[in-house]
Amino acid sequence: MMKFGIGQAVTRVEDLRLITGKGRYTDDLPAVNAARMFILRSPYAHADLNIQDTTAAENAPGVQLVLTGADVAADGLGLMPCMIPITSRDGSERGDTPWPMLAQQRVRYVGEPVVLIVAETLNQARDAAELI
Repeated sequence: MMKFGIGQAVTRVEDLRLITGKGRYTDDLPAVNAARMFILRSPYAHADLNIQDTTAAENAPGVQLVLTGADVAADGLGLMPCMIPITSRDGSERGDTPWPMLAQQRVRYVGEPVVLIVAETLNQARDAAELI
């Protein structure tokens, strides 16, 4: 019988530490002087945006930055180019349609990024997102 082969069970060595709560993950490691980012995403497949005021989120504890699509566009950072060359069925190159980093006037799919929040902790960023 082969020592390793197709169809043979693989001995797992990590299970005990994971199911007893002794596993270590990269998120468990302390990050000194590191901020956390949270992206508020659209729950709607197609809708007009109506973000009027982000002051409450900006003034929330631990929040360092709140960016909307309008802020990103005003800073000239609004569009991301497609990094993968796309070809048509006949092999010709298709035009590159830049895509906004954050939705600006309208969201087009569920999960489209709408607001970016940077805070001292992830929970602070999530709490600030609820204020928008």
